[in-house]
Amino acid sequence: MTVRLFRLTIASSWYDRVEQKAKEYELHYKIARKGDIRAVRRHLRKRCLPHFQHTVYRLFKRWIPKWRLKGRFEREEPALENQATIKIQARRMEYRGKQWNAFFLPSRTLSYAKRRSKK
Repeated sequence: MTVRLFRLTIASSWYDRVEQKAKEYELHYKIARKGDIRAVRRHLRKRCLPHFQHTVYRLFKRWIPKWRLKGRFEREEPALENQATIKIQARRMEYRGKQWNAFFLPSRTLSYAKRRSKK
């Protein structure tokens, strides 16, 4: 099987009436995996949507329901080797007037497979 580079962008936007600004959070997930494209995409979506919700809540104390999230995949590209971790880049954006202002957040990593609980 060929190894492909998968890119997923999850975003959510809303209008903050207190600060009178439109706000948006974006997280970009990137991993190289081999396997069926649909299966890898399904697993990434299942793994990354809750991560996005918890990250936004941890950083900004705002819970965003899953139906408000927009998750889009980019076209796959060939990659050299299989990876076990997902690389994440995050940014917060504010819109006021005619201009978006972007604020980059620290990049992180996330394991592709969930950890099993020890019993």
